[in-house]
Amino acid sequence: MQLLPRLCMATGTGTGDGDGNGKSSGNSSKLGTAVSSSSSSTVSTSSAAAAAVSEASSSSTSLPSLPSLSSATSASLAASFAHVTTLLPLSASSSAAVVAAAAARDSLHGGLVVVARPACMALHDLSTLEATSTSDAADAAADAGSVKCVAHLHGGCAAAAAAVTGHQDGRLRLWRVSSRSPGRLRLAAALPTVSDRLRRFPVPSNHVTVRRHHRRLWIEHADAVSGVAASADGRLLFSVSWDKTLKVWALPSLRCLQSLPAHDDAVNAVAVAPDGTVYTASADKRVRVWAPGRPDNKPPPSSRRARGKKHHVYHLVATLSRHTAAVNALAVGCAGQALYSGGNDRRVLVWEREDSASHMVAVGALRGHRRAVLSVACAPAGLVVSGSADQTVRAWRRAADGRGYACVAVIDGHDTAVRSVAAAPLPSIQKRSRAGGDDADGGEEEWRVCSASFDGEVRVWSLRVSGL
Repeated sequence: MQLLPRLCMATGTGTGDGDGNGKSSGNSSKLGTAVSSSSSSTVSTSSAAAAAVSEASSSSTSLPSLPSLSSATSASLAASFAHVTTLLPLSASSSAAVVAAAAARDSLHGGLVVVARPACMALHDLSTLEATSTSDAADAAADAGSVKCVAHLHGGCAAAAAAVTGHQDGRLRLWRVSSRSPGRLRLAAALPTVSDRLRRFPVPSNHVTVRRHHRRLWIEHADAVSGVAASADGRLLFSVSWDKTLKVWALPSLRCLQSLPAHDDAVNAVAVAPDGTVYTASADKRVRVWAPGRPDNKPPPSSRRARGKKHHVYHLVATLSRHTAAVNALAVGCAGQALYSGGNDRRVLVWEREDSASHMVAVGALRGHRRAVLSVACAPAGLVVSGSADQTVRAWRRAADGRGYACVAVIDGHDTAVRSVAAAPLPSIQKRSRAGGDDADGGEEEWRVCSASFDGEVRVWSLRVSGL
């Protein structure tokens, strides 16, 4: 629980109280509504600024500024963004309306935006931005504390599930769309489940010491759940916590398979590559890489034995040390070949896959934020979005040759730190309908960018980039 005060001091904002008090207000149990849907406030950024992408030095304590590695095509990019709508909580009390957001492609609607607030959840269609499913007061969990993270569940055995949230009370909550009432999002389970706890409780070896004179089951998080992510096939779920651990869960059985002592300090984020590789980021300034399976049949050292097949056992592959401060956010892009990490050092570091013991190599940094980077997200076509304590959202476009990045937009509209960001391409059907049925779009690409801040606002933006 000591991470949040340190984070607030690093960012220089007073938003920590809204996230770390561990209590949620009963007035914030209802979902917000769209209060603005104007798309006329377009701000043009036709002269796209090149991102300061600098080569990572061999020193783990500094990343000196070097000549920009921006691509030659960055000058030909033209971008514009427009504020589409804002989702506000119905409650007048904004201090407890802590928001997390995530976006994912959906074959039925073209995309979904998952918005989580204390004791309430909603799924929004990416095209219309209307709430397709919402939770009600019957599923409210007043003792769960603030929502720390949210992830969309897709594919495989999780097809019936909609999303999973991590909470201040150290538990994960699984949400499903009701089969009888599709407009309702119901609380399906809380992890670890009661059956899983009862099954392991009688065995003394399943109890671990979390602090002096306090023991609990190893399947339980001892502190707030700070990050959650699902595998591409939807069969595994990964959660990290301020208790310094990484846990692996099986879907749809909802059983905890493994618990790993991941870092020396609070773990802030987790991301999963398409091949199953897991990345964790921590306040200890490190990013660690975890892979399934081992060359032998022995369980990983210093970890709880996995209850499942051999490929469910994760082990440490590499430790990435290039940040100079706490790492807060992770995102995987380029089909798992690139990793983006943001931290209190105000940078988004770019890592690329290599066939070596290090697994990843830092190739540069995306600079521009004036305060700590709190969230990072990726979208197809090389778009990277970052949210910061400086109350801005930056959009970065990867060059076609992969040798540089261009900052195509700096979105300023929030009154408090941007805690969470998400991005997804706009469905082709909607783009064609706006263009009058003409498939020719002049090389223009459009994304929906969602940003959530500590005051409870969720803003949706339309980002267009031409000359790709």
